[in-house]
Amino acid sequence: MIRRSAYIAIVFGLFLTIFEVVRNWGHWLPWPFWLVSFITAGALIWGAIRTLYQGSSRMLSAAWGVTVGIFWMSYFTHVQVLVEGVGVHKGEGPMTLVMGLMLIVAIAGLLLSLTRRTI
Repeated sequence: MIRRSAYIAIVFGLFLTIFEVVRNWGHWLPWPFWLVSFITAGALIWGAIRTLYQGSSRMLSAAWGVTVGIFWMSYFTHVQVLVEGVGVHKGEGPMTLVMGLMLIVAIAGLLLSLTRRTI
């Protein structure tokens, strides 16, 4: 299960990096808002590689935990914008759907990284 979490983390980290660049291309928000996504993606990939080669999942679990926290806040911020209907940008609905799916994957990755190593 931990190896699955590691492989998911690599794919998730790569997707997150590409997604963040495409999402912000041409109108970048202030750096703290997008830099955290790149740090998270890097931590996921680093934790995954460390887990696959060294067997330790602590870094991977920590990276997934941060990822869940970031996507939890992001997803529910987007939901709130949609519910209130104020300041809704074009594509906000699909963006919220993608954020929700990424949150679900992050939660699954976290749970898989916390399973026993022998499973």
